[in-house]
Amino acid sequence: MRSKAEIREIILSAFDGVTLDGGISLEQANVIDNYGRGVTSEEFKALPENEITDDWRTIPDTTLDGAENIAHLDEKGYRYYIPAFMLRLLNSYDPGSMMTIGTLSSLYPKTDSQTYCYSCLTGQQLRAIAEYVKALPSFVELWGEDKRIVERAYRNYWSKYVESNEI
Repeated sequence: MRSKAEIREIILSAFDGVTLDGGISLEQANVIDNYGRGVTSEEFKALPENEITDDWRTIPDTTLDGAENIAHLDEKGYRYYIPAFMLRLLNSYDPGSMMTIGTLSSLYPKTDSQTYCYSCLTGQQLRAIAEYVKALPSFVELWGEDKRIVERAYRNYWSKYVESNEI
């Protein structure tokens, strides 16, 4: 089994240099969740200008902890934010937070249609997520349904990305 430091390094390496690249930002995801009410299209497009979009490693923990609309990220937004969310959850698991719920839910695609957010991910990034999902229960005492979600996610989807000699 990999160590926590190894999992962290795998994620940092796999997502090194990833930027938002025009994807949906966290603030835009909040607007989408509110059906765009009170925000013009110009204001919507400008929202990322006030966010960190060029280095996910520097997003403040408070921003990550307050993220409630991970489901509204597009493929590029997901690719940019998921490493930050995974590392935050690894370091500060809170079973009642929407960040935790959204992150774990996004890592458990129950149907092929739910894998759309993985389309921008490289093979290295897919393997990094798989290693993370596999190792998470050994580093975090997951509560109830969270434990079942992670176990099922690995068994039903992510295990195919982990090399057979490491299973």
